[in-house]
Amino acid sequence: MQLLPKVLNDEIDLTWREFDRAARHLDLARTLNPNDAMVQITWASVQACLGHPGRGLEAAEFARRINPLHPGWYSYYRSRTLFLLGRYEEAAAILEESTRANPLQHPQDLAWCAAGCGHLGRTEQASQCAGRFLQSVRGLWRGDPAAGPEVYVNWLADASNLRRPEDEMRLREGLRLAGIPA
Repeated sequence: MQLLPKVLNDEIDLTWREFDRAARHLDLARTLNPNDAMVQITWASVQACLGHPGRGLEAAEFARRINPLHPGWYSYYRSRTLFLLGRYEEAAAILEESTRANPLQHPQDLAWCAAGCGHLGRTEQASQCAGRFLQSVRGLWRGDPAAGPEVYVNWLADASNLRRPEDEMRLREGLRLAGIPA
């Protein structure tokens, strides 16, 4: 059974903040095909966004086991889940590795890494990641040319699709600790 188009639609549901609908569809996809790594990693991400990062981490680890040659973006979902569990050291290590080759290619990874390092008190590293995040977004930004760090952080918070305000506040606090007005 080909579930990829449905999984992508579920991520669209999440983007539109239709959290219950995304969860319901991904639960169904996971029930129908529990050994599909794409479904598992997407379900993991949605669980983290919904405020259930523990369940999400289990699914992310399972997805990595059933697809050991997984694409790099699995690491992004896993690192966010670890961050939301308060496991900043692990999250930052994954994000540092994923951004090493091309640090400006993935601004969201840089921001989450900055926030994790901020929570860990690694001010120099947090500041470096924060600076790269701002530089990357500035180079990609197609909105108001006068936009700056606060607008970029609002974009990041919105694009992260976090249902619980306390999860968004954890992200914003880490970014503040990294030196970005959040």
